[in-house]
Amino acid sequence: MRLMKFLGAFGFGLFIMSNAQAALNIEITGGINEGRKIAVLPFTQTADVGIDVASVVSADLMRSGKFSPLSQSQIPTGVFDGEKVNADMMAGTGAEAVVFGKVYPDGNTYQVEFLLQSLVGENKGQVIAHYRGASGLNTMRQAAHRVSDRVYEKLVGQKGAFRTRIAYVVFRHGAKFPYQLMTADYDGFNEVPILKSTEPIMTPSWSPDGTKIVYVSFENKNSAIFIQDLNTKQRTRIASFKGLNSSPAWSPDGSKIAMVLSKDGQPDIYYYDVNTRAVQRVTADPAIDTEPNWSADGRQLFFTSERGGRAQIYKFDFNTRTTERLTYQGQMNLSAEPIPGTNSVIMITRHNGYRVARMDEDGSIYMLTTSNLDESPSVAPNGSMVIYSTIYQGRKGLAIVSADGRFRANLPSTSGEISSPAWGPLLDK
Repeated sequence: MRLMKFLGAFGFGLFIMSNAQAALNIEITGGINEGRKIAVLPFTQTADVGIDVASVVSADLMRSGKFSPLSQSQIPTGVFDGEKVNADMMAGTGAEAVVFGKVYPDGNTYQVEFLLQSLVGENKGQVIAHYRGASGLNTMRQAAHRVSDRVYEKLVGQKGAFRTRIAYVVFRHGAKFPYQLMTADYDGFNEVPILKSTEPIMTPSWSPDGTKIVYVSFENKNSAIFIQDLNTKQRTRIASFKGLNSSPAWSPDGSKIAMVLSKDGQPDIYYYDVNTRAVQRVTADPAIDTEPNWSADGRQLFFTSERGGRAQIYKFDFNTRTTERLTYQGQMNLSAEPIPGTNSVIMITRHNGYRVARMDEDGSIYMLTTSNLDESPSVAPNGSMVIYSTIYQGRKGLAIVSADGRFRANLPSTSGEISSPAWGPLLDK
């Protein structure tokens, strides 16, 4: 599907941009009552904090598809004494745990503190997680996401991905520079413009350390692949061969960037060595090969190919130097990305339109969305959620679906049409 986008462009203009505010909203479309029940009590905080920390935490947990937070009306009056929650009073709610905390000034910063109390089992009534950390008012949302990450990790057993960033492309009709590369928190807040251009920008991909983005831009009347350093603002062109230069994807160890080039004939898969700057060919087939994505260990490349007559998912193994076809069901399957920690992949399948689907190890395919023009899925680094581009209310925008299909939400933009989402890596700090 990405290949169809590369139809040519003319002229050039580009400008490196500075910070801006959020331009994405969240509209829930389904699945909020199917997860594990959890209660998030209002945090004790002053008005100057600016955001409702508990609301951010509750929304994060809900979007993962793993949890169904209780509404405040479902929480019994007087259940909290300021230190602990009365587990017996909460028994009728069905919640397995409760989150509560406070935000208070501490010198020039604020302390964000939370406790997670179990409501079931042998730990009923006990605090099973406690965290306190400093935050400024301008980073309070990130602090709230950190709370969500800690709660998610304690209850699910894997790292949360709520403090991650996404990249995407915004198109504004009639603007002087209609194409803009943006980053934002995973939920659309804290939007930051990276660059803008008179010509198309496409298919961004994050470096594993989150400091760089590789992307496609049409300059000098041809597609070219660039690396943008988010800290230094420096950008480096790494591929501008005659013909197609498209679909860059950074390897998990950061040493290589897979890409699609047509410099030797038909579009095939290559990779760029970040250290040596050499370009190595991976596939050589008369058909079109496109949309490469790395396995978690970097030993395999998933890609879309028409070598079987229609677009299907294939996998190239660097150890055996062999290529295996993975999908046979349906008219068309493309844009595959493996789910970290599993043998499943997220992809776009043609089924009454183009929809986000999950294919498990046994070949079973599960539809995750009900829309009919989805594209460019990108999986959260913990495998819990998928962000993708879709048509919503007549405009191209982003949407999120949990990897199990339990939760769906649209992220309509107030500033233009949005495409090519890419989920950034987990943050350790």
